[in-house]
Amino acid sequence: MFNSIKMWLFSMLLMLGMLSADAMAALPAAVAGTVTGIQTDGQALFDLLFPVIATFVGLVVIVKLFKRFTNKV
Repeated sequence: MFNSIKMWLFSMLLMLGMLSADAMAALPAAVAGTVTGIQTDGQALFDLLFPVIATFVGLVVIVKLFKRFTNKV
């Protein structure tokens, strides 16, 4: 059983190594521009959503703390 797990892990690492070699290939300019545009849009969305999510999480934490301390009184 242990040998089969070792072989499985070794084969997964080998496949990841082969995939990472392909990932280093040069991209055409159009693809690079598209990927850069997607990254820019993703960063803009993150910049817009992060304050909203942080506020929501903060409010949830405050409500839970309020409930915890009011139940003890």
